[in-house]
Amino acid sequence: MISFLEYLAEATKENNATVNIVAFQGSPRTKESCSGGDSKTSFLLNKAIQELTNDVKVTLIDLKVMDTDPQVRPCKGCIGTSNGFHCHYPCSCFDKNDGTNDLMHEKDVYKKLEKADGFVVFTPVHWYGPSSQVKALFDRLVCTNLTLTREDAEKIYGKDIKDPKKTIEAEQSGKYKDLLKNHYEGKVAAFFIHGDDGANDYSNRRKPLSMADMKNQDYISPKEAIMPIVNQCRYSGIFVPENCIEGVVFGYGEKYSQNNIDVRKSELIDKAINLVKNLVSEIKKRKK
Repeated sequence: MISFLEYLAEATKENNATVNIVAFQGSPRTKESCSGGDSKTSFLLNKAIQELTNDVKVTLIDLKVMDTDPQVRPCKGCIGTSNGFHCHYPCSCFDKNDGTNDLMHEKDVYKKLEKADGFVVFTPVHWYGPSSQVKALFDRLVCTNLTLTREDAEKIYGKDIKDPKKTIEAEQSGKYKDLLKNHYEGKVAAFFIHGDDGANDYSNRRKPLSMADMKNQDYISPKEAIMPIVNQCRYSGIFVPENCIEGVVFGYGEKYSQNNIDVRKSELIDKAINLVKNLVSEIKKRKK
């Protein structure tokens, strides 16, 4: 059986596809690392992509964690200095081959998203939110929202585009406000997030006293967990239709190891397939 990456290379080699999407695999797990096994997230994304027709080109960005592979470097928060006059597109805090091994630049993520019609993110729930890899990804996409391009920044400031005196002066003046841009405006995004609400952690054992006042409604659902990122996208001009958000609780009260087996015969597969098909449908609708 061919691997996920081999499948993608074969299935998306057609250059005249009518729809171009980027797919983010958001789990850190991989059998080559200490986890010793691939993730449910990767399995479900694989299944969903296999069902796409040949008029859809898919580019995979895998956020799995391997010690020597590029990883998404954390956002430095430079936008707080003078908004999009200090934070630029693509991110000017890192660069390709600068020694930081930043996945966003080393894998040309910004360019791939720029060329795509939309993107889909598959992520597990980690402590009532998406994985830290997915969170870091969207922190770094802050540079797509109402910012100067690097090229425009150099025209205004010269080579030192991170000089706070210059960037603050530019923001205060209001002179270049019309150059600020939502760089991915009009694209469409979809999100698949799944969690187990704690699996069987406290089955047949006393819960800690710190949980005594917790009620069922205190738990954040998978859909609620992804909504901050959904709203970030919408704020940046990216469409996220309701039918392109799928949050699923799977494996509650079961052993983690059993969940890894059960996912292969679960309704999650159909939900994953439908979500990606919905994304493609929404993109085609907007292309007419």
